[in-house]
Parts: sequence; structure tokens; C-alpha cells
Amino acid sequence: MTGSRSTHRWKLAIAVSLLLLVALGAENGTGAQTPETVTVQLKWHHQTQFAGNYVADKKGFYAKEKLVVENRPWKVGAPSPAEQVVSGAATFGITSHTQFLVDRGRGVPVVAIAAIYQKSPVGFFALKRSGIKHPKDFTGKAVAFAPTHEMHLRAVMKRLGLDFASVRRAPYSFDLTPFYKGEVPVWAGYVMNQPVDARLAGHEVTVIFPDDYGVHTYDDIIFTSEDVIRRNPALVERWLRATLRGWRHAIENPEEACEITLKADPTLKRDKQMAMLLASIPLIHTGQYPIGWMTREVWEEAMEIMLEQKILSRSLAVEKAYTTRFLEQAARR
Repeated sequence: MTGSRSTHRWKLAIAVSLLLLVALGAENGTGAQTPETVTVQLKWHHQTQFAGNYVADKKGFYAKEKLVVENRPWKVGAPSPAEQVVSGAATFGITSHTQFLVDRGRGVPVVAIAAIYQKSPVGFFALKRSGIKHPKDFTGKAVAFAPTHEMHLRAVMKRLGLDFASVRRAPYSFDLTPFYKGEVPVWAGYVMNQPVDARLAGHEVTVIFPDDYGVHTYDDIIFTSEDVIRRNPALVERWLRATLRGWRHAIENPEEACEITLKADPTLKRDKQMAMLLASIPLIHTGQYPIGWMTREVWEEAMEIMLEQKILSRSLAVEKAYTTRFLEQAARR
């Protein structure tokens, strides 16, 4: 009888201990948890512009947050990142600052949670031998730019009291032959793209950033839907924390980040991708704010520029368009 009671007490003690271990594991986040699947709709095809996302995946930062993540490239003709996020086809999206504000202006229920490029990568570049160093040097010259660049060109010329009509608009394409020949002395583009191509082709170029002349906007806005924020804010925090960790690692280890990116698309050329990443890093990690940070001043400035140029028809409540809540939460852990 005594042995039976002892055995019973021993079994009871083991059961209680196991229950305590399970409870402690759940409290500490180490208990069994089914990973959540997340889809991220990129704004373009795979390249080091999104290196932080690939690094977060391959280095296990997403896995640590119990996430399985697909970084999906965008193809011309496919629904926009905003459309895919709102429809539920993607959890998060990446888009330009301008396009995000246009979407919000149309009533699309998306919210920005981070801005990867603290300094817009839109720039205007000229061959170094041309002597063009300042926007005032554009006067009377041919400038090739697309609609996505026009807002920045108009804004910087207005800031400097220059006449936009004084520049001659040239046909825009990704073929830089007219630029190399000197037929079009100023070309617009993302500075981690066309200027990189020019340098790899053996040309020295001078890059002119609108940001350096008082035109401040972000780029590669990371966003999700109002619905996801309302239903699953913990998911937003976990994914953003891992993604920002991925970007910090990529910036500190660009060679490794480039190699990881090449695995996302074996057709990519290493020299171009490495040059793109090195051109991007000073725009992502400026040293003024943490990676991904956003301020109301920049959001309001971008909106005012778009209102001036009638890209937006009405003012927006910018405090509803973006939030730093998840950036702050990610920074605390």
C-alpha cells in the first residue's frame, strides 16, 4: 500500500513538472508553434534592392520569428503590390513613396510600416567630362526622364527658382547610347541602376540627388493592409523585426548579402548586383535615423509636392497613411 502511494505521488510530481515546463515554454515563446506563412509582393524582379528580405530568410531571422516567407517578384501586367495586399494575395508589399500616396488618395486601405530608402534613389546623372554638377546646369540642355522622375525634377527646379520649361525633354529608355555619345547630357534614373550601368561600361558620372537640394522623399515603402494590422499586429511586428535585422546584416556584410541575392535568381550578374547594393547602402543607412524610420515632415513634404503638381487632387491625413508603431516595437527587442 505504501509503495503504491509513493508511486502515485512520484507520477503526480512528474506530471506537475511537465505541465510547468510546458507553461514556461509557452510563456517564453519556446513552445511548439505552427509557423505562419507570409507573402511579400516586391515592386520589381529579384535584385539587391531587396537584399535585406533575402538575408532575413536565408540567415533564419524569419524562422526565429516562426514565419515562412515568400518574397515574390513583380511582373509587368500583374496586379500592383497594393492591389495584391488588399485582396489578401500578399501580406506585405513594397512600392514607391509616390505610388503609395496615390493609392491612399484613391482610398486604398494600406498603411506604411517602414521606408527602406531614407533618401530617394531617384537622381539625375551626367558624364563627368560634361562639367554638369548642379541642377542649374540643366538649363538649355536635353534631359531624358520618365514620368516617375518628373515630379522630382520639377520640385528641385522650383526649389532653386529655375524654369522647368528651360530643359528640353528627350525620349527616355534604358538604352544609354545617346547619353554615352553626349547627345543627351543628362539622364534620370534610380542611382543604383542606370548610373551603375554607366560606370560598369567604363564611364565616370556625376550624380545629382534632388534630396541634396531640399526635395525629401522616401522610397521602397513597406506596407500592409489596415485589416492585417487590425487582425494580427503581432505578425506585423515579428515580420518587420526580422526584415530590419536582415537589412542590418546586409549592410554590414554586403558581399554575403549579394551572394544570397544571386541564389534568388541565378541569371543575375554579380558585378551589377554588388554595385547596386553598394550604391544603395548610403541611401538606406544614412546615419540620421534607424533603418526603416519615417518622419511626419517627410510624409507631409512628399504630399505637398504631389499636391503642387496635381498628382494628388486633395490633402491626405498622413497620420493615417503611415505608422512608426511597429518600428518602435521592433527596436525594443
